[in-house]
Amino acid sequence: MNHFKHFYLDGTFTICREGEIFLGNLQIRLLKQVNKDGSILAAAKNLKMSYQHAWHLLDKVNQLAPLPIVIRQKGGKDGGGCVISNYGLKLISTFDAKELALKDFLASNNADLDSCFF
Repeated sequence: MNHFKHFYLDGTFTICREGEIFLGNLQIRLLKQVNKDGSILAAAKNLKMSYQHAWHLLDKVNQLAPLPIVIRQKGGKDGGGCVISNYGLKLISTFDAKELALKDFLASNNADLDSCFF
């Protein structure tokens, strides 16, 4: 019986700027949810996080970005909301593509990994 667990490469994709996380899985999930819901509050509720945490994450993303990503709209009779800019949408699709490329790289390099450690 083999008591060894199989070895495998694992990793997460994160984009940093100026020593801080610019885009990671949490930021991307939040941006996608804001795009779907049209509001930070609704997105935060759907992702089961506090509004304050969601707002802080998105504010940091906007501060680190060279162009606006989350555009807040002033309230009216139906209240405010926000939209994800075209630049933000491009970042989301680029992040998804790069993350998929990382997963493909990891998978393709896992095939012979066990033989390196036995």
